[in-house]
Amino acid sequence: MTHLVDERTLPFPVVRTEERRLPWRPAAASSLAQDLRGAFEEEYFASPLAYGGRYERANPPRKLVSYLREVRMARPHGTLLDVGCAFGRFLEVAAPFYTCEGLDVSRYALVEAHRRVPDVPLHHVAIQDFVADRRFEVITCFDVLEHVPELTQALGRLRALLVPGGVLVAVVPVYDTPLGRAVGMIDRDPTHLHRWSRHAWLARLRAAGLAPIDMKGVVRVPLPSVFIHTISPTWRMWAAAILLVCASTRVP
Repeated sequence: MTHLVDERTLPFPVVRTEERRLPWRPAAASSLAQDLRGAFEEEYFASPLAYGGRYERANPPRKLVSYLREVRMARPHGTLLDVGCAFGRFLEVAAPFYTCEGLDVSRYALVEAHRRVPDVPLHHVAIQDFVADRRFEVITCFDVLEHVPELTQALGRLRALLVPGGVLVAVVPVYDTPLGRAVGMIDRDPTHLHRWSRHAWLARLRAAGLAPIDMKGVVRVPLPSVFIHTISPTWRMWAAAILLVCASTRVP
């Protein structure tokens, strides 16, 4: 079902960009590798190459609570920007502890996010294009950076949006262990542009002035009846995804 919404009724700014509808096939996605701003609409969430209409199943409450626990250990309260907030599920659990805002390139996802967290300011814009008159003490970015073509600009913008001493908490997939390579073989999402090792991510973040201060492994296994999701430092060198806490620093 396609949801039609009058943007004038939504309490968040809509930044208009050229939209190109993406039929969800790998070849089509590859042709748009330089600009995926219009790629993450309803077709993406329904595609078997991505969530297959099961986004809620891939983001169970215990997963979101585990992310919140890691964020609160890094910074227990303050202002928080959730980049790639999608349907607003993490914002929903974070709002009691932080002054939150959300950001996403998907208009379709933001409509659902507004329904879920109507009092949270939401922004329809790519992170590298987001201009704000304020900075944040915490920025979260869960399974987002691997999708961003303009990664250098995006990381620079994330750092600029943090207050001095602020923290970025990010989750990214990694493909440098037997488990990671196995996951990579079955990962068919054509918008996963950066299929890197954990060391490559660490180096890229440091170069952007985002110094990693903690790294944990993220184990996630979708089974027929349950979605297993666990975060632990024990698995940080072999898990197929990592959670990174980075502190804002000065770029040389």
